[in-house]
Amino acid sequence: MMFKVKWDMEKGKKSGSGRGYISWNDDMDKALLDTFVEYYNKGDRCQNGWKSHVYTAAIKNVREKCNVEITKDNIMSRNKTFDKHHTIINGMLETSGFGWDWNKNKISVDSDSVWEAYVAFE
Repeated sequence: MMFKVKWDMEKGKKSGSGRGYISWNDDMDKALLDTFVEYYNKGDRCQNGWKSHVYTAAIKNVREKCNVEITKDNIMSRNKTFDKHHTIINGMLETSGFGWDWNKNKISVDSDSVWEAYVAFE
């Protein structure tokens, strides 16, 4: 059995507060993650996060590929969301009955009962 983990990307909707919230979509995520992977492979990550030029490159890449205005704060906020998702996925993969399907790039579940037990626990 396969379950594709789908995250609610609508939580970042613009509000009247003027705080610069944006709604992320899959293309924006891909542009951002492509930049992070490129710079991670170059070793441009420090103990507390990304080096400043990585944020600059990420902003440029997302703006160019997705034609959206984005700021470093938007990038940092999305990175925190990625960290939360990573924690959830790692927790699932550490649970008996879950695995990773490398061909489909998604979580696999051994049975309905494994999924039902996980959902009931969470």
